[in-house]
Amino acid sequence: MKRKDLNTLHEMKPAELAKAIAETKAKLAEIMVNRYSKQSKNVRETRQLRKKIAIAATILHEKELVHE
Repeated sequence: MKRKDLNTLHEMKPAELAKAIAETKAKLAEIMVNRYSKQSKNVRETRQLRKKIAIAATILHEKELVHE
């Protein structure tokens, strides 16, 4: 993930982060189905999406801790 992408995630509000996480999880599920049905040849994309979800969830958790 590029630094520019990280900065955009840090600038998002918690509601926007939650929405981004949900969208990324939906995209990951779709890619996993395509991967197992041999339609997708980009295996690395699943790893990148899982990493993006983890980073966004971490940022969301940090924001929740700061606001408590």
